[in-house]
Amino acid sequence: MIKEELVTPELDKSDRAGRIPDDLTRYSEAAVVKKPSEIMRALGEIRDNYRKIMHSFRSSKPDLVNKMGEELKFTEKEATVEGVNFSKCQMDVLFAEMKSGRPLEFESFSPYLTDYNRKTGEIWEDRLVEADEIGLTIAKVLRAEFPAARMISLYDEYNSDLTDSSDARGLPLRDAPQLPISEPAKKKFKENIEILLQKRGIIGPDDVAGKNYLLISESAKVQDAEKLVARLEDADGKNYLQRDGELIKFVNPDAENPAYSEITLRTKNGRWLCEALDASSYLNPENLKISHLVILPDHFVKQQDRVWEILRVLGIKPNNYHNIFYNDKLPAEKVAAVIKQEIDKYRPA
Repeated sequence: MIKEELVTPELDKSDRAGRIPDDLTRYSEAAVVKKPSEIMRALGEIRDNYRKIMHSFRSSKPDLVNKMGEELKFTEKEATVEGVNFSKCQMDVLFAEMKSGRPLEFESFSPYLTDYNRKTGEIWEDRLVEADEIGLTIAKVLRAEFPAARMISLYDEYNSDLTDSSDARGLPLRDAPQLPISEPAKKKFKENIEILLQKRGIIGPDDVAGKNYLLISESAKVQDAEKLVARLEDADGKNYLQRDGELIKFVNPDAENPAYSEITLRTKNGRWLCEALDASSYLNPENLKISHLVILPDHFVKQQDRVWEILRVLGIKPNNYHNIFYNDKLPAEKVAAVIKQEIDKYRPA
């Protein structure tokens, strides 16, 4: 297949600074043609077909996984608008659930401390990484579109990306534990996230933490990850875990996507992976009564697919969990505009 070049309009400096234009539609021209339910059904059929093949034949699993991935990507293109992938978001279902009284939570801004000052927790507002600028712009749109929804920010100050051991040449050891981030830096990072959200108008002056918005740190989810493991050892009478010392894997031969029948939750050096930390956020039974809209850069697709496989066995339904993915090299306002157009398309009159 020929890779299509995406042409985007020129933006002036005020646009690049994070201001949301009054007329977002000038950045958006296309629309999803097929209904979200049709796309979801088509993706499900592809996964089901390959799962049956893998169970029936002795074909090379990597080859089949690659072929399945190609078919899934091809189908997802039918739900991708100007670099924004809606294939795992049933916007019509989302509105139907909201109409029935189900509350909504949305997440689009999930900063990593490693992108900023690890020592102090400082966020360089004039040098935000692309995904954070886009995430903030989307969050402002979603706050306006869904004023009663709760904004969630799952921020990462757990992974330092710096190992505390090296080899004889001074090179970091791949499997060594990570250097910890100081508690003052973690605290300051959270404070700076809240200040940034206030500056951008995403947290209002009368908003209440916990009610209107919720900031969740990855490091605070470690205890929840332990609880997640306990749940997975006896979910619906099944044990979905495989242990080898500190290493813990989620194993499900009946995974919706056979590519993720094994998912590492904790590494052999005891570090929890994002899949476990993210999935542990949904252990509260109240989350089964909430619709979740999670919007991330497209390099998180596989990670979110793995999170979804875990959530499935915890009782989260497709109607409750919706993903939108975007190309983080696009202008923030363009991504927000495409998402707003999709919302407007399915919003009840």
